[in-house]
Amino acid sequence: MQTDAIEALRQQYTDRYVVADTSRAELARFEGMVGQIKTINFSGRALVQFDSDADRGWYDIGLDCLKIVDKPGD
Repeated sequence: MQTDAIEALRQQYTDRYVVADTSRAELARFEGMVGQIKTINFSGRALVQFDSDADRGWYDIGLDCLKIVDKPGD
């Protein structure tokens, strides 16, 4: 992707709250978890941190596998 397109995705998605499409086997471990997009990488994929005390890592997930949701607690 071109730099301008990546920057536009970052503006649109950074800090948004999401849930993963857990019908996909590779994302099933995120069932019932809300994540926050920290940034968009240069491949156009979201780096998502899920709300879990056991794991604070960032996960590289395609935007087509994520659904925007309201901030937890709102």
